[in-house]
Amino acid sequence: MRVLAMYLPQFHRVRENDAWWGEGFTEWTTVRSAEPLFPRHEQPKVPMNHRYYNLLDPETMRWQAELMHRYDVDGMCFYHYYFKDGRRILERPAENLLRWKDIDMPFCFSWANESWVRSWSRMSQNEGNPWSAKFDGAAKPGDDGILLTQAYGDEVAWRAHYAYLSPFFHDLRYILHDNMPLFLIYKPDLIPCLREMLACWDELARAEGFDGVYVVGTNVRDAAAKGLKGVNLQEPQDTMRRFFPENYQNPDHVAKSLDYAEVWQRLVNKSVPQGISLGGFAGYDDTPRRGHGGSVIRKRSPEIFQRGMIALLRKAETVGSPYIFLNAWNEWGEGMYLEPDEKDGLAFLEALKAARKDAKRHLEVDDEKMASTGASSSSEASAKIDALVAENATLAKNCDRYRGYWTTMETWIGLLETGGSIATWLRSQGIQNIAIYGLGMMGKHLLYQLQKEKFSVYYAIDQQTEQGHGELSVYALEDELPDADAVLVTVLYDYPRIRASLEGRHPWRIWALDEVLRAASGREELGGTK
Repeated sequence: MRVLAMYLPQFHRVRENDAWWGEGFTEWTTVRSAEPLFPRHEQPKVPMNHRYYNLLDPETMRWQAELMHRYDVDGMCFYHYYFKDGRRILERPAENLLRWKDIDMPFCFSWANESWVRSWSRMSQNEGNPWSAKFDGAAKPGDDGILLTQAYGDEVAWRAHYAYLSPFFHDLRYILHDNMPLFLIYKPDLIPCLREMLACWDELARAEGFDGVYVVGTNVRDAAAKGLKGVNLQEPQDTMRRFFPENYQNPDHVAKSLDYAEVWQRLVNKSVPQGISLGGFAGYDDTPRRGHGGSVIRKRSPEIFQRGMIALLRKAETVGSPYIFLNAWNEWGEGMYLEPDEKDGLAFLEALKAARKDAKRHLEVDDEKMASTGASSSSEASAKIDALVAENATLAKNCDRYRGYWTTMETWIGLLETGGSIATWLRSQGIQNIAIYGLGMMGKHLLYQLQKEKFSVYYAIDQQTEQGHGELSVYALEDELPDADAVLVTVLYDYPRIRASLEGRHPWRIWALDEVLRAASGREELGGTK
């Protein structure tokens, strides 16, 4: 198991940031502008010795690499910003590292695959990244607030993206997993062509001597069905979303104000599936970017961090995590950093080193106990662990399922609030009638909405064919299905299997409901089986 730290390359000037947020803007601009918003709010954060570095300086990255090795961080996971038509930004630190072979910094990439938008853009809630909301000006006539557009294109675009990545993958410092380059995708659910794109990348990688690309989805459900080879729980975002909802009350006049120890306790105690890559975090406070609209995890301390990391490392061994991804090495604008600051010095790095030492000692003791208790007790322990793993996997799957429904309903409501409709979008695609797969909660809402808009729902597909919905015919999947222009699948958690079972039976288009909602909202383009 390796511990990798997320790495932000926003600590140098680029012309886009100068144009969007003012001359000389970098992440340090955000950090320096922070101010306390409530009593005992620890802002602004100040790097130790006022080291407001420039990542284009090789000595900065050499210093980071030395710290990384001294305090047992196994590698850096660089955020990778790659947009429509191959447009890149903040790419120079990684490209420089590729040239600076003497800097011993093992690394991999995490593709932050969102559009960059203004905070007032219609895309700011789900599909875009409002990077520096506090610095956004007012909306101007004709400005949609989209700064950089994300799109995924076709096989030509996928091959071009892989060609850009290939020199990094072949660098001796790039982290491999079973002879596959490790590559994270921040929001895989935004990529409608994900399976096809990853299959293309695997083919290209094998042609270059790898065994594919080990692509890990961040906070994603049904990873294998989407072509992903692993999952990473990004923290503290996953724990905040699960246990502290948006209406979580606090007296500090920010979106969320949580306790550091409580978040860590929830994090290490929650159920997770076997084999998942876990996440930890050094802190969280994004008010430098978002002001009173930000979230704060209060009372950050190296002592709590050390205890949390000890528990997380032990849990990772139990569930067979190949990696722990730490948020973060240098996310100063969101309060997630291991780098030394004026308040705590090197204490967080020292806490990590101590936690890894403790975890290693604990593992050695467990091995000794296992050897001394004999095979029968070992088998009994393994059986108990397997039962717990199965139970945890079921709980995690159910949580992911309902989180997916919540996200879809949020997109749907947003579409209706802006005057959009599924029926209007379907007609724009030349669709005159559809079949609905699944008459559960989502299917019923879809049926009623389309009937209200006088759009033809030809029939439905559901295992409970006896369900009554007026004159609507309901077929089982194994029945002879009438032709229709399209099938809309509302059983989102099982969409890949359902799609595979429908493909080839008719020349129809097959879409998941959440894909259609995003397309109707103008957030992505859809193809589909035809």
